Formats: sequence, structure tokens, C-alpha cells
Amino acid sequence: MNYLLVILLLLLHLPCQSSASSFDPHLSDIVGELLDVEKVPRYWPKANDADWFAVELDAPTWHQVQGIAHKAGFDVEGRLQSFKNVYIASRKGRRKRSTGAIIEELISLKEVQWAEQLTPLYREKKSLVFSDPMYEQQMQSWSAPPEMHIAEAWAEGHEDLRDAFKAEISHSFVRMDTAPKKEERTHGTRCAGIIAMAANNSKCGVGVAYRSTLGGLTVFAENQFLNDAIEGDALAFKADEIDIFSVSWGPKDDGRSAERPGSLAQKALEFGALHGRKGLGSLYVWASGNGGLEDDDCSMDGYASNMHTMTFGVATSSGIPPWYAEGCSAVIASVTTDVGGECTTFAGSSAAAPLAAGILALALEANPALSQRDIQHLVVHTSNSDHLQSSSPAYWLTNRAGLHFSRQFGFGVLDAQKLVRFAKTWKSVGPLASCSRQLTVTNGTFGAESPVQVDLPFEGCAHTSGEVNWMERLRLEVTIEHPRRGLISLFLTSPAGTTIQLLHPRKNDDSADGLSRWPFVSVAQWGENPRGIWRIEVHSMAHKDVNAVGVLKSAVLTVQGTRDDPMKENGFLRPR
Repeated sequence: MNYLLVILLLLLHLPCQSSASSFDPHLSDIVGELLDVEKVPRYWPKANDADWFAVELDAPTWHQVQGIAHKAGFDVEGRLQSFKNVYIASRKGRRKRSTGAIIEELISLKEVQWAEQLTPLYREKKSLVFSDPMYEQQMQSWSAPPEMHIAEAWAEGHEDLRDAFKAEISHSFVRMDTAPKKEERTHGTRCAGIIAMAANNSKCGVGVAYRSTLGGLTVFAENQFLNDAIEGDALAFKADEIDIFSVSWGPKDDGRSAERPGSLAQKALEFGALHGRKGLGSLYVWASGNGGLEDDDCSMDGYASNMHTMTFGVATSSGIPPWYAEGCSAVIASVTTDVGGECTTFAGSSAAAPLAAGILALALEANPALSQRDIQHLVVHTSNSDHLQSSSPAYWLTNRAGLHFSRQFGFGVLDAQKLVRFAKTWKSVGPLASCSRQLTVTNGTFGAESPVQVDLPFEGCAHTSGEVNWMERLRLEVTIEHPRRGLISLFLTSPAGTTIQLLHPRKNDDSADGLSRWPFVSVAQWGENPRGIWRIEVHSMAHKDVNAVGVLKSAVLTVQGTRDDPMKENGFLRPR
């Protein structure tokens, strides 16, 4: 059996939302649920979509869709592939009113369920360096400490070969066809090579999961801008068929950007992770980023720091972070990345995502019944931190569940052999429970010499369907006012006493926007009980040009996990 992975391709660096109403689209990988489907054009992104809108319509026919749009003064440009009844509409003529007024007019129509303006987004590839190693150099990297035991995982039963590419799970959202052009494929081909280069063909190296089946999704190219509609369409594409989405791009790693998925992209991630793969959940594998030299922090990348993605960092063979690496509390594990694709080395965190995706594909091949959350539990409990802890002890903490965690490395380097071995006999964890609590802040002022601490009592939704006794992920959503965002540090301490830094200062971030309901995600408290008093602590560095005084305005804590012990049937993996 082989597993389906797609590489989301980012083609070029291009320079560079308002929304209203609650959005709950019906995602579908089956294109053509409307009547007169052949008459419905697919959305084709133009060079500047800044005055275009995504709209969810309750309309059964294309004729009705056009009628509703024309009544509101819009032209319909097409429908998204992966969202049922979400259309792209452009405003006729010169704009005379604000975006807010236009959206308000749209949602006043009874057929309009939701609407948002589309704005151009800047995304960049996470690659760095290219040279010419072959298999021997590749295996030296994979076998050097910290070792990922990929060859040993092959010995667990992954020997056969097959052609990797599958057109049916590939699509160009730039040209609206199934295969990226050759000039579009360089970055994605290198990512794909890490996963699925064929064995025994006398070319280049061997892919980690060389029996996997690959597709490619192209999201933008020259003179065509990326936006929330394209991202959402790509991330939800055939989610029932695709097991793993490997993503090696994201917002700029400049130490000042703060971007997160728009409404459609976030809904796609949520739907895919919870309901993709016919209910088992698709895996969204992200790279942590290359902004280390700029003091960047992947907590300010809302794709890497997300409840529905798995983010992987990078470790050198010396057991320390490379100079370009970013860390954050959402990093679940790490890989070593001196590997080859198309006979070239592919360094930077771009290599981290496909390498991790390939290893996860081996686990799915060993046990096809594993859910997305099962995979995360296996990663947490089988990753190897021994070499990393001895090489860089300052990066590590041990939580109350006995798990070793680092913002740079997560729970350690992926160990493919151990992951595959335990995947075979893993008993699925219980249903996901989620519990939230809002903090009332009465005095949240803080300054350079006066941090603010606030306590949040949390009962874990005891005796309800959302009861959580064993944590997996958590999200702390905060609103903070500050004249220079890059001066802020944010810490969270669990009732068990585990303190994790959710945000490091960023020297380049001079934004006065602060943080507005910004979601910080952490896996550091994995396995702990959330009941008790949580402590939020906010600091500010001093700065010669600004009065470094801020205000914590609000906070909402959400924890996810299980009511019952997920390790009860998997006790062989409890921390030593």
C-alpha cells in the first residue's frame, strides 16, 4: 500500500481582509454539486484581486448565482473548487464606498451567508542553499547524530518501488489544470524528491518514503497574486483522498511580519485535520521558518503556530539549531535536513516539511488506521531528544508528564524506525475534547521594569462533553496594546508548573498594532492535566525611542485533549 502526499508549490516571491457574518462552508472535494455545473467557471486569479470578494451563497443554480451578484452590483468570476457554494465576485465600476459598507450590503441579502474582501498576500519559499551530493552524503546526514533511523525504518517493510506522481491529486490553481509546468516545479520538485525519489534507478538519492504517491498543488506565479481564496481552495483540495499536505512556504521570515490564515484557509485546515482522510484527518506538515538571523519567531506565523498543523524544526548534526532556524512553542519535532532531491542539496526549513512528511508516510503505511491525532501522539512519544539535550541543554524543559520539550526542536528529532515500529500496534486515542475559558483582565498594564501577571482559574470543563484531563494542544488568544510589538515577551505557566515562552522579542518588529486576538499555540504541556490556576505573564523590553508601556486587554485559553488516559493502551511509550 502507498500513501498520497501533495507538495504545495510556491513559485515566486511577489510583493504584495475584511469579513462579516459567521462562516461555516460545506467543504467538498467533489466538484460539481451545483446544477448546470459545466457552466460554472472556476476562479482564475488575476494580477490584482484587491477589489474582489469571496462570498458564500445559498443558491442552487448558476443562473441564480449570477442574478444575486448582479443585484448587488457584482460580476461573478468563478467558484472555488474545494468549497461548495463559495464564489469570487468583483465589484463593477469605481468604488465609492468603504469595504465595510460593501460587505454590509452583501450580507444584507438573504442568500448571502458570508463575505470577505480578498487582499494580496506575500508568501515565500523556505529554502536556502543548493549543491550536489549523492546518496552517500545523504545517508551520512541521515545517520549522523541526531539519527533519524530512516534506513532502519525501510527494513521494517518498506522496500517496493513505484512511480510517484499522480495527476489526479495535482492541480495548478494558477492555470487551472492538473500539472505544474516545468518552470513552476523547481522548489516543489526538490521537496518531492526528499519524499519519493525512486530507489535502484541509478539517479540521485532515495526518497524517505519512496513508495509514496505524490501530487503537486501550485498556488501562484508571476503576475498572479495569492489570496485567502486560493490558499483555502488548495488546502482543502481533495482532503478525503490526500493523506499528507507538505507545505514549505509561508509569510515572510523578516522578523516583523505577523500573518495568519484568512477565513477560508483556516476553515480548510480545520476541516481537513478533523474530517479529511474519510474522518481520520489529513496531516498538514509545515516548516518552522528561516528567520533565525532576523530574530523571527514562528509563533507570529499563524500557519506554523496553528491548532491544525504539525510544525517541524531543524537540528544540525552537532545537536544545535542552525543559524537560520526559528523556534516556537508549536514545534512538535525536528529533523536533520542535509538531504538531496534531483541531485541537489535542499537546505533550510523547506527540507524539514517534506522530510517529516515522508517519515509520517512510513507510519501511515505501517498502520493505515492511524488518525491525525494518533500520529501526533506517536511523534511526541517516539522522537529522540537525548543527543540534542546533551548538546544544547539550555533549550530544554521537562513538563509534569515527564516529556522533554524545546521551542527549537519540539520533543526531539523524528526517529523513523521507532515511529514505524510503534505505529503498527498503536491503539487509537479517545475522541477529541475541547475546553475554553475567557480571562477577565482588570489591570493589564505592563512596562519595561514592571511585567504584568494574571491568573486564570481553569476547571477543564469537568463533567461535560468537553472535559479534558490529558492535554494535547492549547491555544492562548490574546489582545495586547503596545507601541512597538517587537518588545513584547509572553509566558504561560500551567497548573502543573510548566512555563513556556509563547513569544520572544523581535528586534525588527516596530509595528504599533500590538496583538489583536492573536492565537499562540503550544504543545509543551502535552500530557498534563489542565485543571488549576494558569498564569499569564507579559513583559516589555525598554527602547530609547518609545514609551514601552503596554496593556494586556484580554485572553482566551483553549485546551484540547482527551477525558481518558490516551496512553492506557499504549503504556509501553510512557516517558522513562
